[in-house]
Amino acid sequence: MTMLGMAKKAGALLVGQKACEEAIVSGKAKLILLAKDAGRSTRRNFLHLSKKHEVELFEIADKQALGKPIGFQKAAVIAVTDFNWTKTLKESLNLGGE
Repeated sequence: MTMLGMAKKAGALLVGQKACEEAIVSGKAKLILLAKDAGRSTRRNFLHLSKKHEVELFEIADKQALGKPIGFQKAAVIAVTDFNWTKTLKESLNLGGE
């Protein structure tokens, strides 16, 4: 099982545009993972929301590669809602974790 899969099992991830938007606006999102092949409006929306609410965002992989480890065929966006999982995932995905 991948780190993303373990984080999902632990309840530390939200998947999908609406859930991730709500997590950013409510302050629950600690990190956003956005698929590089997400649609133009999706990318623009999450880049804007993340900047506005000061949530770190990384564009990684493609929708299929982002979704598969968490049991989805595709996922355009994932919100990480737990600080410890944020740190762990940043390290495991080589995103500049401390």
